[in-house]
Amino acid sequence: MSMTLDDEHENENYFRQIADNIDEFIWLSDVGFTTHYYVNRAYEKIWGRTAASLYADPQSLLDGIHSEDRDRVRQALLGMPDGDYDIEFRVVRPDGGVRWVWSRGVPVRNERGEIVRIAGITEDITERKRAEMEIERIAESRTGLIRGFTHDIKNPLGAADGFLSLLGEGIYGELSGDQAATIERARKAIGSALDLIAHLLDLARAESGELEIQPVPVDVRAKVFAMAEAFRPQADINGLSLDVDVPPWMPSIQSDPARVQQILGNLISNAIKYTQRGGHVTIHASAEKSASGSNAGDGVVIEVIDDGPGISPENQKKLFREFTRFDPEAAEGAGIGLAISQRIARALGGTITVESEPDSGSRFSLSLPLRLHNSPRVVV
Repeated sequence: MSMTLDDEHENENYFRQIADNIDEFIWLSDVGFTTHYYVNRAYEKIWGRTAASLYADPQSLLDGIHSEDRDRVRQALLGMPDGDYDIEFRVVRPDGGVRWVWSRGVPVRNERGEIVRIAGITEDITERKRAEMEIERIAESRTGLIRGFTHDIKNPLGAADGFLSLLGEGIYGELSGDQAATIERARKAIGSALDLIAHLLDLARAESGELEIQPVPVDVRAKVFAMAEAFRPQADINGLSLDVDVPPWMPSIQSDPARVQQILGNLISNAIKYTQRGGHVTIHASAEKSASGSNAGDGVVIEVIDDGPGISPENQKKLFREFTRFDPEAAEGAGIGLAISQRIARALGGTITVESEPDSGSRFSLSLPLRLHNSPRVVV
């Protein structure tokens, strides 16, 4: 059954009724943007200008775009015959109001593959952008607060540790065994506080995009064995076995060895702290396979595996949030180690993932690329 001219008009009217009652601005123009074939009513709501004015002067669409965004949008539109575009920009209405929009456009081709029209849809995302900017403002305020707090408290803590050190050396008189032990415990507590301050500063730098990364060649196999030996005494004290499984053909990577060590130290320390006496912790490393199947792959994966209590699916969602602790009585810590480690991993071009089930242990995996696609000294 063929479609009549009346049927086509009816379908076109039906489309227009739908399009004219949605919030997104929909348009259809020729390839050179010299003629608009269709503009729905949402244009008037977003741009604050009449659809008739756009039909009369298709280029007037650009007049309503913020001057700082106009050239960028013009270039996106001019590039349409070569492909799609997807862009966010600001619209300035005649009354001075500013709206953020998200615009996407696609070329329309005929049966011979020739581009005959350009179709686009533009969505008002002002409320979303306002929420994002408010979150950014809050994050900046929190970063400033953390920096100010850590700076103000670090100096007096350092001074207190210095005075305690002098007392411990007997500069003001010989100490009894109990006095010396008490001073040592006090210095240890101050050291823990200073470590927390260092972590908070790293968190603030990561949130503000100022975390310093200095990539150099890193021998992954040597780094893993060194970290295992550093934590072996702690594992022995806790009654745990600590095993290392790293193949001899592990590739080196370009990364920041101090930052890699910081992440691994946190993952291994957590595994030891939360695994019951008699349990096992294994550090396993392997190269990620490339598409060609080469052992060199595209990166490396370092896994810290334990047979501890495991983590529920609900708690796994919160793992990488700062100041998250699921059992405050179980172990020491402020609950920011994993949050910082994840941010550092991303700065190194990688990520940390977790697989875990209650009563079945946990597997934390650090994935890192073979090469950082940045300059030798990167601040992210």
